[in-house]
Amino acid sequence: MTLLARAHISDGHVRIEREAYALLKAQLPQDNLPDGQTIFQFLVSNGIIKDDDDANSAYPDLDLGRQFLSDRQIYHFMADNRYVINALKKFDHIEAQQNYILKQALPDCYNMVYTLLRETVDSPQGASEAGRGIYVLMHAITDSYSREHTIRDSQTFDLITIKSWQLSRLFWPESAKIMSPSQSGQSDTMVFLHSILGTADEEWQYDDNTLRPEAIAAANAITDLLVTIYSVMNNAQDTETLITSYMSRHFKPANATLDQAAFRFDDDNSTIKLSYDDGYANNYNVLKLDRYPLFSHMLYYQNGINDPKISSFGYEVGYHVTPRAAFSSTSFFQRLPYGFTLAINENTRNLEDAHFFESLQLKIAGKIGIYLPLRNLVLEPRLGFGMTPFYKPDSNAGLITGVDVAFNLGRDNNRKRTKRFAVGYEYDATGLHSYNSIVLKIGYNSWQGRVIKKQRK
Repeated sequence: MTLLARAHISDGHVRIEREAYALLKAQLPQDNLPDGQTIFQFLVSNGIIKDDDDANSAYPDLDLGRQFLSDRQIYHFMADNRYVINALKKFDHIEAQQNYILKQALPDCYNMVYTLLRETVDSPQGASEAGRGIYVLMHAITDSYSREHTIRDSQTFDLITIKSWQLSRLFWPESAKIMSPSQSGQSDTMVFLHSILGTADEEWQYDDNTLRPEAIAAANAITDLLVTIYSVMNNAQDTETLITSYMSRHFKPANATLDQAAFRFDDDNSTIKLSYDDGYANNYNVLKLDRYPLFSHMLYYQNGINDPKISSFGYEVGYHVTPRAAFSSTSFFQRLPYGFTLAINENTRNLEDAHFFESLQLKIAGKIGIYLPLRNLVLEPRLGFGMTPFYKPDSNAGLITGVDVAFNLGRDNNRKRTKRFAVGYEYDATGLHSYNSIVLKIGYNSWQGRVIKKQRK
C-alpha cells in the first residue's frame, strides 16, 4: 500500500531542522573532528544556533520580499522568472530548457549560500540582525530538496533544474505550465514552476511519520552545514576550501564535473564558480541578493478626484530603512521596510490669489513597504502632515494619508540607481486638493544592501 505524505511546509522545516540536530548529536568522532555533541555545544556557545527545542528555519517564509519578489526567490532556492521565459524562447526541448535555467540560476543561488555561510561564521549575531544568518540559510537549503523548488536526481540528488514561482508573473506561456510525469503517492508538480498551491512542499514525511528520502537528504545537508561551520571557525585558513567543498557536495549540477572551485558542464565545457570571495569582501554580494531602495527622488502630478480642475505639480524625496530581523515568529513587523518622505508642491491652480512661493505646500510622512506578487509591486501606505506655511490667509495644516503602488522600470540588478514609477491615492484633510486625489510619480531610486560588521579575526 502506498503511503500518502502529509506535513505542512512550516512543519517540514521544523522537523528537518530537528532531525539535523539529532544526527549531529549522534555523530561519533571522525577525521580530526570531535563527537557531534561537542560540535553542537561549540556552535551554541559561539552564538551560531540556539540551545532550545525550537526550530527557527521556518520563519523566513514570513518575509514578504522573499515571498513575492522574483529575484528574491533565491532565498527559497528558486530561479528568477526571466530565466524560464528565456529558456522557452531559446530552446525547443525540455532537457535543454532545464539545463539553461540551471546554468542561469545557479550563480545566484551559489552566491546566496556562500555569502550567508561566510556571514554566519564571521558575525552570527550581525548576520541574523541584518535579516540573513544561519536559519535563513537552513531554510534555503531545505527548500532546495523540495520538488516544488528543484528537480534533483532521485539517486544522487544532483540538481537537474531549478524552478521559478508561478505567482511571480501574471501571464505565463502554456509551454511553461507543463506537468512532470505523475508519480505514485506524490503530488503532481510542474516541470518549470513552483505551483501556486505548492502541494509538494507538504511532502516531507509519510503517514507513519518517517521522513521521505529528499527530507533525509536535506537533514544531512544541514548537519553537514553545522560541521562545516565548526571546521571553518577552527581552521580559518581553510575557509574557502571548506565552504566551496560543502557547496560542491550538496548543490552539484547533473552532467557536471568538479574542477577545482568550479563545476564544468560536460555538454559545452562552460563553468560556474563556487567561490564568491571578491564580492563578499566589497559587499557586492549583499547588494545583489538583499537589495532595498535607499533614497528616492520623484516628480509627481496630483489631480483632484472630485474636481479634476484642481491639480498641482511637486517633488518628493524619500529615505528608506531596510527591514531587520530574519527569523522568529514574533518579528513580522520588523521585516517590513519603512521610510520617510518630504514633499513640496505648488498650488497656483488651487490658491488663485497666491503667488508661486506662497502656494507651496510641505508634506512629511512615514510609510511602510508591503511587497506584492506580480511585477515586483510594492504597496506603500503612508501617514503624515501637510501645510502651506507661506500662505497667510490659511496654513491649510492637517492630516495627510494615502497609499502608493510603486515599482521599478526595467531590471534593477547591479545598478546604482533605477527608474521608479508610482501611482497612488491621497487624502488631504484640509481639502486643498479636493480631499481626494490621484497622484502619479516618476523618478529614480538608489540602492542599499543590509551590510553587517565583521567580528571574526
